[in-house]
Amino acid sequence: MKLSISRHGSNSALRVRRLVLMGSALAAMAGTSAVMAQAAGSGSDEPVQAQEQGQAEMQPQAVDALNKLGNYLRSLKSFRIQADSVTDAVLTTGQNVGFLHRTEMSVQRPNKLRVVITGSHAPKGLVYDGQSFVLFNDTLHYYSRVPAPPTLRQLAADADQKYGVQLPLVDLFYWGEQSDDEKALTSALFIGLDKVEGKWCNHYAYQQPGLDWELWIQTGPRPLPCRFVVTDTTQPSRPQHAVNYQWTLNPTFDAATFVFHPGPGARQIPMRPPLASGDDQQGGAQ
Repeated sequence: MKLSISRHGSNSALRVRRLVLMGSALAAMAGTSAVMAQAAGSGSDEPVQAQEQGQAEMQPQAVDALNKLGNYLRSLKSFRIQADSVTDAVLTTGQNVGFLHRTEMSVQRPNKLRVVITGSHAPKGLVYDGQSFVLFNDTLHYYSRVPAPPTLRQLAADADQKYGVQLPLVDLFYWGEQSDDEKALTSALFIGLDKVEGKWCNHYAYQQPGLDWELWIQTGPRPLPCRFVVTDTTQPSRPQHAVNYQWTLNPTFDAATFVFHPGPGARQIPMRPPLASGDDQQGGAQ
């Protein structure tokens, strides 16, 4: 038996994983109309004019916005996120059906992480304390524990390379960093200013082969991601993954937050490397 903390292992989820590793060459967007919007993460009260349709599709403004986003996220020593997501699965009929999840993530840098994912079943998730990494599934009453590297950054790579486990919300650890995926970007547009769950956010839209995606970044001195949407354009039904983030910065965690205690009747199973067929143990619920 292989431990899984995703609802389903879809090709779309794997494509999302590649998308969010995209780097700092991402550019900001020219809007479809002239829209007044504050510069993302600038902290300025002065609005910035969106570009007219038909002008340059790749703007240095977005490079700066995404770099500021990534640098700010990496500067946070501790935070808590509640992320509500809808992930489409494609039925054999070609219809999309959406699966709802709430992902609650607690992070204390450099080496503490707890994630709990809830949906229509009992919680599943992971716990990392700087020494060991635990995946658990309360629906099936099992868990798996392995030794872990000393930092979150190393854990993200180690879990993926060794076990095919993609950490939930892993994009938060990589946004604004360079990668080969940036070369695939074909369009990057600034859309305008939107209000997302009571917060003003700058809205950006990007394209690359097989994917359209959008990102809303909170205006002002705290450039936090507010909303993220990715569309798989390789399938006729264009399935989507969408997530809204609620942030708590600099929370105080009690000692038990990053300690795993098996639930009643839970049994430990080995965590094995992924099969060559690609049958991953995915933790990539966003």
